[in-house]
Amino acid sequence: MTSEAAARGRERSGEPAWTGEPGDTSTLLGRPAVGYLDAAADTLATVKREILRRLAPAPGQRILDVGCGNGTDVLELAGRVVPSGEAVGVDVNERAIEEARARGTGTGVPASFMTAGAYALPFPDGRFDGVRAERVVQHLADPAGAIAEMARVTRPGGRVLVADPDHGMWAPDLDDREAARTVLTWWFDNIRNPWIGRRLSGLLRAAGLVEVQARLMPVVLDGIAAADGLTGFSDAVRRAGELGVLAPERARALTGNIVEREADGGFLMYGAMILAEGRKGG
Repeated sequence: MTSEAAARGRERSGEPAWTGEPGDTSTLLGRPAVGYLDAAADTLATVKREILRRLAPAPGQRILDVGCGNGTDVLELAGRVVPSGEAVGVDVNERAIEEARARGTGTGVPASFMTAGAYALPFPDGRFDGVRAERVVQHLADPAGAIAEMARVTRPGGRVLVADPDHGMWAPDLDDREAARTVLTWWFDNIRNPWIGRRLSGLLRAAGLVEVQARLMPVVLDGIAAADGLTGFSDAVRRAGELGVLAPERARALTGNIVEREADGGFLMYGAMILAEGRKGG
């Protein structure tokens, strides 16, 4: 799981987007990024519960989390597969893996973590009963290749579940809807695949998975702190004015409207995550 806000900032500064390859230095997991992932876990708790329910890990199973970040989801999975199963997390970022291992120390659950890229998972064919990737594919240069790898390491009959936002669906409660949409389109276009959510089911089918389903999960950001924590919206408005995406006076008016909404009972912004899942045939 990588930070959308951090990714946008990197790409604007000329640094590469997250590539899914080992040694990628564009996602260095400092303490602010750890805090982002923890906050996002709270905001997306309903989505995460649905992912867990659909994946349905059971005792004795092996489950893989691709792009595991700080490892929180892997530890949750590990608690479901005890005593003889295993939950494994991979991430391209060594700092992320260090953080995940630190969190797993002393838990007593069968969780392991390793540095690995999404395009060459270091496991034999059919190793896992289930594979998940959450908010990862949006950042990848080769989504189809990554999902094909997830399918490869899944056993026949096992499941692959991928969840990503559709950034074209964010809607803030503001008077100047045209300006808000201009900012959001510009802001999220700096993510490599901002609309990947609507493509996930097709990518799973292209990887040879069957019984593919996709479902939309609403994400409600209640208050500007929640919206900024997940999307960086206030910063997007400010920078849009500074960089000429919006006229400065229009950006200032939009910022004022955000403040007004918050004072009147709470700014609200909503969007969606798309959960796509499929079964490996055979």
